[in-house]
Amino acid sequence: MTSFNDPTLRFELKAIGRAVLLLCGLGLGVAFLVALFFWELSLSRAFTETGPVELFQSAALGISSALFFLEAKRQPAMRGALVLVGGFLGCMFIREQDYFLDFIRHGCWVYPALALAFGCIAFASRGLRQTISGLERFVRWKYFPFLLIGLVIALAYSRLFGMRVLWEMLLGKHFQYLAKCAVEEASELLGYLFILVSAILANTDKHLN
Repeated sequence: MTSFNDPTLRFELKAIGRAVLLLCGLGLGVAFLVALFFWELSLSRAFTETGPVELFQSAALGISSALFFLEAKRQPAMRGALVLVGGFLGCMFIREQDYFLDFIRHGCWVYPALALAFGCIAFASRGLRQTISGLERFVRWKYFPFLLIGLVIALAYSRLFGMRVLWEMLLGKHFQYLAKCAVEEASELLGYLFILVSAILANTDKHLN
């Protein structure tokens, strides 16, 4: 007869419970993205730089970057590695603000992004050996694939499936720019969701702490 006082059984049930909670959380996240997408499509001009989809993308990147920097502050042993991760996402966040920064000067986003990148690299280089050890620990983290998948979807998959030439080959004269944008932005949204989830888990998972 199974006993719930068995430590091994309790450990296994907790692991299953965490997986179910994670699945539910991702499901709710996807439902939110679908609602956000329909909100965007209801606007008179969909997929503009000031629309809800673009604003969520910026918010997701900004929050993710801040969470990794926060975790770097709390974890001296992994500080250099987490600063690099936070800095990389921070540079992506700055790139997302190019529409607003272009009001200052076209291509202005490059300067704050370079400043952040060089600052993070310089900080991590001060303790290079510790930074390498921290990166090794980070890539072995069980939720690292969430971040990796998010980056691949956002930086590669969404861009490839958003190529105009692909849609012109597929639909020919029936090609519509809005359809291309819809697929590209939907893919990008999913990528940013995975990135945000990885940042949240980094601040809550005791196996990284």
